[in-house]
Amino acid sequence: MNKRTCFLCFAAWLCLLVNARAETVTALVPLSSANEVPPIVGLNAPGTTLITFTVNRDGSGAVTSGAVNFQVNVRFAASVTVTGLHIHEGAAGATGPVVFNSGLTEQTFANGQVTLNLNAAQVSAATLQRLLTNPAGFYVNLHTNVYPTGALRAQLTTLREISARTLMLSPAEEVPPVIGLNATAMATITASPTRNAQGAINGGTVQFTVTYDFPASVTFTGLHIHEAPAGTNGGVVIGTALSAANNVVSADGKGTINLTVPLTTAAQSGALQRMLANPSGFYVNLHTTVHGGGAVRGQMNSLAAPPVITSASSYLILPGSANNTLVLRGVGFDANSTVIVNGQMALAGLSAGDLAVELPSPSLANPGALFVQVQNALGLRSAPIVVVVATQANLNATVARAGNAAGFTLGAAPDSIGLILGSRMAGQTASAATVPLPQTLAGTSVYLNGLSVPLLFVSAAQINCLWPPDLPPGLARLVIVAADGTVSQGELAVTLTAPGIFTRTANGRGAPAGIASSDGLNFTEVMSNADGTPVTISAGSYVALFGTGFRLHSGDARMSISSSANLPVLYAGVQGGFLGLDQLNLRIPESLADSGDVELVLILDGRPSNPVRLRIR
Repeated sequence: MNKRTCFLCFAAWLCLLVNARAETVTALVPLSSANEVPPIVGLNAPGTTLITFTVNRDGSGAVTSGAVNFQVNVRFAASVTVTGLHIHEGAAGATGPVVFNSGLTEQTFANGQVTLNLNAAQVSAATLQRLLTNPAGFYVNLHTNVYPTGALRAQLTTLREISARTLMLSPAEEVPPVIGLNATAMATITASPTRNAQGAINGGTVQFTVTYDFPASVTFTGLHIHEAPAGTNGGVVIGTALSAANNVVSADGKGTINLTVPLTTAAQSGALQRMLANPSGFYVNLHTTVHGGGAVRGQMNSLAAPPVITSASSYLILPGSANNTLVLRGVGFDANSTVIVNGQMALAGLSAGDLAVELPSPSLANPGALFVQVQNALGLRSAPIVVVVATQANLNATVARAGNAAGFTLGAAPDSIGLILGSRMAGQTASAATVPLPQTLAGTSVYLNGLSVPLLFVSAAQINCLWPPDLPPGLARLVIVAADGTVSQGELAVTLTAPGIFTRTANGRGAPAGIASSDGLNFTEVMSNADGTPVTISAGSYVALFGTGFRLHSGDARMSISSSANLPVLYAGVQGGFLGLDQLNLRIPESLADSGDVELVLILDGRPSNPVRLRIR
């Protein structure tokens, strides 16, 4: 089952071209006593840890050295003595040895507020390489004198590398300049690449957040990054789904466009690699029906780590609400930070690392979406979160239930295909027809912790979507806005792994949507009938099943088939051809010959999938 051979050869060739360099990746995860092994009951100490890894590579992409920084913000109920802070190597639900030590030995915090900023004294290049390859196989542990083996723990998730640039777009920057157009736009381009084992970019996302101010009604038909220096025109290298057919119309010429582009091709990944190395060789262009070649343009320049909003005190506010204060939590906030709401500066103050912002009264006067960004002293803005303003009359009494689209189970993993069940969530049924996936489909938009969610399918009772890749474990707030203004709410329980297997009937029950092979090379046997009953396969067959929620498991992958438990799995991870889709490869043991109808369950990091039916002869 060798996949994408040509692509891997290209990636290997590409990494040889990369010079020695450094990259910085982070993991922001919530600490919890419930994550300890065994869980600690009765300890209420909410908080987070931000781990920053600086990775140095040689010309071939091998990790040669690095640095690890620990930032912790935790509030205990009373005085606490912290005795250790480490990164351990171990899967979720298991314990493992210390691999990166912050050097903390003992420190007492009389008021219970623990704030730490420490660096690991020694960083093994080999261990850092293992962590970059499989971050879910490592965890952070905070130790106290009361709980010496660990009080608060967080399993690492995906590591995130973020670079951004905020720039002004102007008609005067177009080539040739656009004369007579009194329009401007402020764009924040946020790049979040993923890298292969050698450090070459192999995917990720680029987010476009553009707040525009045009003199009158305008129709936007394109938003792209082009490759060319100032004063010249170049081709599109990273483009959004905005087009003449999929346009954005602004009746008054003012508003915000917020679109995220997943990098799914080698050409896009290569463009981002070049842009990070030479940003001034690229520009951002916003196109309209009147100015199809470009209405406003801005040249890129140096990119830097931006502020990041990780959560807000509310994601839904009623118009005219007496409480118009929003508390933002995140990274990169300081006393010089300001908050931007729909392009306008709002009053904000820093307290205990959080930003409290007073939402402008005009922004709360009518239903709509507020795009909230944090701007640092250098003018660099964060990617936005969305806070929905909705009237009481438009609130849907039916609570939306969210989970895994394959297993039809509640709860989901980051970067997986999602399911939302409810009512009045869309005025019509529609399926996405473009990639990048739309963030509004048939007038319906979905926000999870204020992040726009890409949509695959919408109807009144069901939505299928792609859950964002950077979700931290815990409860996430869900807000759904339909075209008629109906607002539904719910929660999503996020865990690192939440395996689900797609079935033929697309409801999580019956036979799987899978294929089998007698030799492991030619997969020609369909494993299910149209009615969801299983097709007979032979013991010893190789099987490929498809699902979602697999890709972040820490390495603890096994399956059970009826009474046979702890059976080996050949592969459980990214399928590679479709967004959010994962693949499970296995072989049916010969010992199960003539078992007849049986149930298969995939177990990742101790979490079971939905059972699927097999028929074995």
